[in-house]
Amino acid sequence: MKPARFGFHDPDDLAGALALTAELGDDAAILAGGQSLVPMMNLRLVQPAAVIDLNRVAELRYVRPGADHVALGAMTRNRTIERAPEVALGAPLVAEAMPHVAYAAIRARGTIGGSVAHADPAAELPSVLLAADASFVLAATGARREVAAAAFLVGPLTTARAYHQ
Repeated sequence: MKPARFGFHDPDDLAGALALTAELGDDAAILAGGQSLVPMMNLRLVQPAAVIDLNRVAELRYVRPGADHVALGAMTRNRTIERAPEVALGAPLVAEAMPHVAYAAIRARGTIGGSVAHADPAAELPSVLLAADASFVLAATGARREVAAAAFLVGPLTTARAYHQ
């Protein structure tokens, strides 16, 4: 099956992505790696009017060690996380789980943000991040909030993500 028609946007930076999410609101879907969203679109489980592709937003690709944690950008590839020594030190459960997430080709393309954005019950990372007591920073134009994984992952295919605040 193929997805329903949709508009496509690929902003260059975070400001552009946030502006598009504000403009398009709930009619848009965010594309990160695509391992969850694309199959759901192909099966027409979701039919967004537009897709906002974050793959060119370099600001969302990072591994930053902190004093008692490691921060991972939403567009950081799973393979990068798997190989980062900072993750082994700051989030050992995540580091230990990463080689078991999907398979190498999926880890090379999949992103941590995409893995949790849809609360796909077939994805391994939502459960791992829940067990690791992770939190997520959600952003909108002019607003940011931090949400614990337990509050973000509401249920299968349901999250506390909102474009507007």
